[in-house]
Amino acid sequence: MTTPPAPSPAPDSSATPDSGPLPGPDRVPTRAVDSKSRRFLPAAPLATAITALFYAAAAAAVVLSGNRLPLADRAVPVEMAPLNGPLGDLMMYLLPAGAAAGGLLALAIHLSRRPGPLLTGAAVAFAALYAGTVLLVAVDTRLLTMLGYIPFLLVLAATDPAALPADYGWPILGHQLVLLAGVGLWALTAATAVRKATGTCSHCGRSDRNRGWFTAAAARRWGPPVTIAAAAIPALYALTRFAWAAGIPLGISPDFLAMMQGNGMVHAGLGLASMAALGTILTLGLLQRWGSTFPRWIPGLGGRSVPILLAVMPASLVSVVVVPAGATYVRIFASGIPTGIPFDAVNWATGTPTLLWIAWGPLLAAATLAYYLKRRGTCSTCGRDG
Repeated sequence: MTTPPAPSPAPDSSATPDSGPLPGPDRVPTRAVDSKSRRFLPAAPLATAITALFYAAAAAAVVLSGNRLPLADRAVPVEMAPLNGPLGDLMMYLLPAGAAAGGLLALAIHLSRRPGPLLTGAAVAFAALYAGTVLLVAVDTRLLTMLGYIPFLLVLAATDPAALPADYGWPILGHQLVLLAGVGLWALTAATAVRKATGTCSHCGRSDRNRGWFTAAAARRWGPPVTIAAAAIPALYALTRFAWAAGIPLGISPDFLAMMQGNGMVHAGLGLASMAALGTILTLGLLQRWGSTFPRWIPGLGGRSVPILLAVMPASLVSVVVVPAGATYVRIFASGIPTGIPFDAVNWATGTPTLLWIAWGPLLAAATLAYYLKRRGTCSTCGRDG
């Protein structure tokens, strides 16, 4: 069995490869840590506390008024959407309670000049538990699908607004966006707690001690294989879907290909496969010169350094949203509910590329981190580099 194709976006850029990998660190344009980042990172725990406490109050008001939080589409079977069952009933109370506890914990991190091991450990554990709950349980494929269809939706909004989907589950999507924002805030809060506890620079995390894997030199060693692995997963998805459209039964039986050709399904994933191919190119761009310097043929930008956040922010977003999409497909395949699409040793390509999305997220996050470490330059607060 399988599910409809889903998109594989990646950091957006209009550049195309025009050179090979950088031969050495001297070829990578670096930038000092931005002043806005210097102001925001130490304030992350306070931002987390305010956001979490506000969410806790709003969610509690919804639940106590007898309504339900928009956790999942109620029409989806509980085998595919566990939040439609007893787990969802429990999460109705756990989410606001956990947000309140997390908000107080984040506030304690903000107020502490140097948190002790217990407080720091609690922050790291809470961040990990929250991220796991959100990415593996609370969020599904709809955000990734929405990102993949953004170009189409923009054209539709400009040409025929009435044709925009009205029943996409916008309250559910909005709630999932809020939960995903919390993942990012808690990652920054946990990092801030560790930096405070260890006495490293609160803005860049550097110290005079050996930082192991988190140096520019180390990132140049482990970054390339991780980045190539991250690019291979969307490439596999794109390759199979393009092959089907070309009449090649790659990873599926000839009979199933004939069935998809007959009902037009073989062409349904072409747009999403194109996004996957673009994602592969842009992920590999994290290793290329054009990923750090705009190609000279781009008017007005040629030869200038690519802003670090222009690559880091979109890539980070994609690395987060592909994990719940992959987890959703695992639940679908494990549920045993017939979908009309075979998934077996012969038809492995109907599901394998999407099952790999759980691994794609961490790999892309690591590739993005390596790119950031190589390019971040000298910290304007502590003066350290590397």
